[in-house]
Amino acid sequence: MIDKVSIGKIIQALRKDRKLTQEELAEKIDISKNYLSKVERGISKLNIETFLKMADVLSFTLEDFGVNKQNKNEKYKTELLELILTFSESEANAYLEILRTMRAVLKGL
Repeated sequence: MIDKVSIGKIIQALRKDRKLTQEELAEKIDISKNYLSKVERGISKLNIETFLKMADVLSFTLEDFGVNKQNKNEKYKTELLELILTFSESEANAYLEILRTMRAVLKGL
């Protein structure tokens, strides 16, 4: 998990990239300039509502903060789904039987 100081630095960089002053951003998301300054310095943290407003104004995603939306399991599921969509019916039945067998074996471990 990233800390308040790192989050503040990222927010500050995003704000500057958008060529906004603290005052302009604070006004757009309905917080004080002083509070935004504290967030950028890692002294205060944003509540979720303010964070979402800021995301809208600065057009950022969680990935800008180093948060990968898709964990490893989701990546595997996506890859499996892509493969499944290319299977013929006979291939799908064969792979389904293999997966059921493997799952039963793994549950027994």
